[in-house]
Amino acid sequence: MKNGNIKNFLLNCNGILLVIMGIIRIFQLIFFGEPVHIFWFCNHILIFMGVAILFRSSFWAMAEFSLLFFGQFFWMISFLLYWIFGFVIPGSSAYLIYDSVFINLISILIHFLTLPLGFVAIILLNTKSKFAWIGSSAHFLLLLPFLLYFGAEYNLNCVLKPCFNFIPNFSLYPLFVILAYLFLTIIPIILILNYLIKKLNK
Repeated sequence: MKNGNIKNFLLNCNGILLVIMGIIRIFQLIFFGEPVHIFWFCNHILIFMGVAILFRSSFWAMAEFSLLFFGQFFWMISFLLYWIFGFVIPGSSAYLIYDSVFINLISILIHFLTLPLGFVAIILLNTKSKFAWIGSSAHFLLLLPFLLYFGAEYNLNCVLKPCFNFIPNFSLYPLFVILAYLFLTIIPIILILNYLIKKLNK
């Protein structure tokens, strides 16, 4: 099999796996959890990222990956701290589990596979996209009405108030967290990905 064919095969497998995992995750939330939690980034971005990979869109793959990165990475760290040391970060939900051991394993596996799969796919796509932050912003803005509708009770994606007890709440918190997420997480992640792709092409 030629290198180009291997690359396409890996990208197709990657994209299909992400879409399947996203569908499984949504199925879990509808039948075993709370459907409103579909609007958390980690529970629906898998499908968008998978479709972007299947269509070979580096722009959207990078946009979705950067939007997902911080929350998913923090969840993984929180879970490992709880699982290994029994330590729960105040306000973290990584310790929340379902009654079914099987559903727990599937949910945890999905959370841990998403970022590595997305990263590998972006490297394989091998195309820089410095304006991917626009796609991330568009996704977030389209999601925002749902976040506002479900309100502070669900506090989806920690937009309306801090998810962590050690972060103070204040009147301009929603605006602050949106801007901070854009400039301190999304844009830096995109810059790093573009830098890696540039290095690999030398």
